[in-house]
Amino acid sequence: MSHDAQVIILGAGPVGLAAATLLASEGVQVAIIDRVRIPIHHPRASHVDDETVRIMQALGLAHLEPDFVHYDSGSCYRIYDAHDRVVMEMPWGQLTEQGWYGDNQFFQPDVENTLRGRLQTSSSVATWLGWEVELAEQDEHGTTVAIRNVRTGARRQLTAGYLIAADGVRSRGRALIGGEIENFNASHRSLILDVFELVPSDKVRETFTRATAPNAVTCVPSARGIVRFEFMLTDADDVSDFENPERWYELLTPFYRPGDYRIERADVYAWDAVVPEEWRKGRVMIAGDAAHEMPPHMGQGMCSGLRDAINLAWKLALVIKGEAAEALLDTYATERRPHARAYTQAAGAAANAVAFLTAFPGDPNEPLPAAHVDLPEPRLGPGLHDGEPAPAGALSIQPFLADGRRLDDVVGYKFAVIGDADVIAAVTDATKAAWQRLDAVVLTEYPAQLQAWLQARGAKAEIVRPDRYLLGLAKDAADLDRLTKAMGLRDHRVPSAMAAD
Repeated sequence: MSHDAQVIILGAGPVGLAAATLLASEGVQVAIIDRVRIPIHHPRASHVDDETVRIMQALGLAHLEPDFVHYDSGSCYRIYDAHDRVVMEMPWGQLTEQGWYGDNQFFQPDVENTLRGRLQTSSSVATWLGWEVELAEQDEHGTTVAIRNVRTGARRQLTAGYLIAADGVRSRGRALIGGEIENFNASHRSLILDVFELVPSDKVRETFTRATAPNAVTCVPSARGIVRFEFMLTDADDVSDFENPERWYELLTPFYRPGDYRIERADVYAWDAVVPEEWRKGRVMIAGDAAHEMPPHMGQGMCSGLRDAINLAWKLALVIKGEAAEALLDTYATERRPHARAYTQAAGAAANAVAFLTAFPGDPNEPLPAAHVDLPEPRLGPGLHDGEPAPAGALSIQPFLADGRRLDDVVGYKFAVIGDADVIAAVTDATKAAWQRLDAVVLTEYPAQLQAWLQARGAKAEIVRPDRYLLGLAKDAADLDRLTKAMGLRDHRVPSAMAAD
């Protein structure tokens, strides 16, 4: 059956754009649809971690990183109670084994505009910007999407073999998949005010949340001179009150003098902490906010969405090109859902803690030691690494090369086999053929940092997936043969645990 594209992507936010970019890099024909013709000028997400910047590196966005805001050693995100006592602190990450800073503030419109512009020139991508989805459905032959131009009213119908729904919390794709939704009971509303400082204030130089009644406030100095404020509403608050400009200026009075700032954004937003049980049904998959909604307190919403995109795109490309069975797509949900769930649960707990501290300030004379908190660092759930011991299923490291480049600059969005030359040379012809068919990059010269990392784990080689997660470590050629065969890609098998959650 002839289709308009091989993959339709709903949503041209960061997640949909990332998936389109990665699929196009593999020669997959993509149609991407979004009712917004140009990206929103203000950022929605503002924080990215080291793994996410590494994903941006794979997307060709590393040139934007010098404009990101990094943090000094020892700086933290702090939560204060109503009595101005620090109850939690989370240190901001410095340069990590991922080759980037652990925590960064970025300007989302730059990312979206860069990716949109590049997709316009790609022969593998058709963009339908300014078109809204009226109907999405699937059958055994593929997926069909009916779209309407929001300005002219013109209508079209597009078909494709697969559909990725990265279209947000009210996703049509999620509705197509159905199933139960796990709810962490952390629903909250916040007024978001993005402020551009005309006169800098010394009261907003750190990132903090203060649980002061009636409305806890989070302050995040961000990129491009923007400071984000999030005022948490109580159940008794009327949204219309917080949509009144007079209220905005009142809430900002403790931080700025009148006229010392420009309000860039003012929105009341509802946050949930939910994760659908099902991420794929047939030819439809969900990603980003469609697959996990979370409050902003851990800064992991968009980060998790980009992890979805980089996990899914290479698998879908292999299936489309006939190098893997369609069952490989089942590993997307089994690997990503537990990973995203850990962040969603943590973000929900943080939001609930802030609401509790605001409602119940406690005794100001009671000692209250600060809790030191680190972000979760979960491994992937069951999938291609099934049966391999840790660190399989965890992120690989990205050292700098002798010429100053990072490892991924050489590897690209591909499988990588890295290790001792004698070990790699001794693998079977079948293994070498599998690597060649996958277009894997084989490196026998690599930095001393990675050599030491492997030696510390009793290994002489590693296989790294295109999404930079470890398939596994190998102490000899036989291990490399076994790892390659266990992928199930050569003979279109899928490991047995992939149906587990």
